Amino acid sequence: MATEVQTKSGRCATHGTVEATREVPKPQFPFVIFAVRRLLAERRPFRCPTCGEPVTTS
Repeated sequence: MATEVQTKSGRCATHGTVEATREVPKPQFPFVIFAVRRLLAERRPFRCPTCGEPVTTS
C-alpha cells in the first residue's frame, strides 16, 4: 500500500527539537475505505525519527 509521510516540527523528550513524522495512506480505490484509513492515520501522533517515541507538537 502506498503511503505518504507527513512531517512537523516537534519536541522529543530525549532528542529535543526534531522533525517528527507519521505515515498516512495515499488516495486509492475504494474511496470509503481510504477515507476511514486516512482519518485513523491522521489521529496517530507524530513520532521522533530517531527513537520512534511520540513527540509534542505546537
